[in-house]
Amino acid sequence: MKVRPFPLSIPFNTEPLSEWKDTWDVQLYVKVEDGEDYGWGETLVAGSGIINAYLSIINDIVVPLLSRVELSEPIDVRTILEKILFSAGNCGVVSGAISAVEMALWGLKARKSNVELYRLIGSKIRDSVKVYASFPRFGRINDVVIATRKSLDRGFDLIKLHQSPLSVLDAVKAIRENYKEVKIAIDLNSPFDNLDVAKEFVDKVHKYEIEWIEEPLWPPNDYDLLSKLTEFSPIPIAAGENEYSLYGCRKLIESGITYLQPDIAKVGGVSKFLEILDLASKYKVRVLPHDRPDASPLSLIYTLNLGLVNSQIEMVEYTIADFPNDLFYSLPKFKGGYVSPPENLEVVERNIEKYSYKQQL
Repeated sequence: MKVRPFPLSIPFNTEPLSEWKDTWDVQLYVKVEDGEDYGWGETLVAGSGIINAYLSIINDIVVPLLSRVELSEPIDVRTILEKILFSAGNCGVVSGAISAVEMALWGLKARKSNVELYRLIGSKIRDSVKVYASFPRFGRINDVVIATRKSLDRGFDLIKLHQSPLSVLDAVKAIRENYKEVKIAIDLNSPFDNLDVAKEFVDKVHKYEIEWIEEPLWPPNDYDLLSKLTEFSPIPIAAGENEYSLYGCRKLIESGITYLQPDIAKVGGVSKFLEILDLASKYKVRVLPHDRPDASPLSLIYTLNLGLVNSQIEMVEYTIADFPNDLFYSLPKFKGGYVSPPENLEVVERNIEKYSYKQQL
């Protein structure tokens, strides 16, 4: 079995332009080949400067392993890699690298079996999956308002902001003054290391009818502190994009969060994601999968295919940027706030060179 990584820089262009335009311009694809059959996977790279850390794991561990060991099931590959890399820490860079390889093996299996990707997982319960508009961070409040109007015009009914704590209240206020009907969620990216400050923020923003507040506390895995906030907050709390184990997801759930948000390109791929869905089902917690909206649809397509067969998935995070129309033979089809994903995934490999990775300074 042959494994090839492809570090990429796919532009993340929104209108208005975001503050994160360049920092989100980094992706890592992996292609796994077995004879004429192949599959593609993706890692969510935490930052441009550390992409080589992911590449080292793939090139130094994964490539030699799969070249000499006969493993056909994605879960078997994930399990053995987790065991080999346990002492390196099975989270973040490690689980992200595993995610891309494991995901690609599902694509390979679907191609070998000549079936749609979702059929490997279950029976279809819907033809499309509800999505919400995930905004990047904008430098001006008026840009947030413009992006809200454009999202509503497209058919979204829920938007999620990534503004800093210094500007998010002004942004929410401006949105509510112009668009009372839109649903608003807030992703804070873990700014508050003080419970009282977090409570004060909740008190201030509550009047704007917020759907959820995402990762309000630092560190995001301080489950005891989080449980105190969930007990206090009238606004639902969401978390999970920075959890990499079933144990961590269970502790999050037990802390009282309303929404669990695993990321298929970070946790270890499809099989780990399915285990997390089973866990959420046992606890009856709602699942809103995380997908960083970085103009790359690859891991998103896997998540959406899971959404076709699993009722635990209520909504999926979705970009407001355009996907590259020359890198995939088929892209997700958006209509009225719902998306129909391609049933199989194929990258136009001859065009990959156009998106070769460019180191950010």
